[in-house]
Amino acid sequence: MVCLAAILAISCTSGGQNEWTAVSDHILSELRNTHPESADIYARGTAGISVDRTNGDLFLLANNIGICRSSDKGQSFRLVSGDYVTGRFETGWGLNIDPNGRRLMCFTIYGKSAFSPDAGKTWKPSSQGHLDYGAVDWSDNARTFLAIGHESGGKLLRSKDQAASWTELGTGFWGVGAISRNVVFATKANGAGILRSANGGETWVQVSDEKAAAPVMVYFQQTCYWLVDGALIVSEDQGKSWHRTVSCPQRATLGPMFGRDARQMVVGAPDGPYHSADGGQNWTKACDLAPDIKVLKGGLYGTYGWDPQHGIFYGSQMMKPAYRLAKSHRPGMSDVPNSTSRALPYTSSPKTYSCLR
Repeated sequence: MVCLAAILAISCTSGGQNEWTAVSDHILSELRNTHPESADIYARGTAGISVDRTNGDLFLLANNIGICRSSDKGQSFRLVSGDYVTGRFETGWGLNIDPNGRRLMCFTIYGKSAFSPDAGKTWKPSSQGHLDYGAVDWSDNARTFLAIGHESGGKLLRSKDQAASWTELGTGFWGVGAISRNVVFATKANGAGILRSANGGETWVQVSDEKAAAPVMVYFQQTCYWLVDGALIVSEDQGKSWHRTVSCPQRATLGPMFGRDARQMVVGAPDGPYHSADGGQNWTKACDLAPDIKVLKGGLYGTYGWDPQHGIFYGSQMMKPAYRLAKSHRPGMSDVPNSTSRALPYTSSPKTYSCLR
């Protein structure tokens, strides 16, 4: 386990300041009344965050306690998972939420994993725990899951019954994706290439030479999206063929998170979240780093969430508080960024990006 150093946030200014503020202090203090703080320093604070893009509801993992939900933009939270979810997320992909809202799957390590079909009102426990992250086929009544076991040598696990039972498909894997009961995707831990299976992972065919930068593929509005080294690649034929967008923020490994449609998207990179208003053709830095949030290779440790309904960004990391930043400009709700924040094609050359205003 590496030592996680805090990173100071630099606020963005536009006639006033947009600053990151902690939103988890009160709920963590309240939960300590019934869940005493762990002696394990890695089981403290928060450990992940995600947003329902359809209504702005916020889901936060109180480390080693459970999932807390906020329906008022992070002003207040309540524990909604009971004893169904415990443990922690070590990547920004442990909490996988349906892009169409309400349904979520928690892939936790050192605890219990579980699925909720109704925004945390009810839960279905997973028979398999100690999962780093996973993909869900949201189009198939969320029954098919693909996950990677923690510290297992890249063990690939598949469930076809909403995590009631799991089948091992092999070792040496790293990335995962799913778009139907039978069509699933994977990458190997060592080497480039995206693998596609048309029979639920029994056999594989390589469909791209790209090296995945994000461990989980995103499927949205009948299109596959996967962050790879230096680009966002897209498939519109169920993953049979892939093409690159023009460019992508350097070392982006979280997302894409979508706004009202596929043209509005955000990705998370080590220097903060970036926004595109044209389907990934151009990118603008949305804001600077949140305090304490450090996104490492493969989405390790830190994560960002985006509420396009209200123009809010969130950040969380294992052992750290969760943070909120409300933007005066709502990047998800307009076609293009404000003219004072010109969108630029992203290249690897050093550039200074203004914040969305």
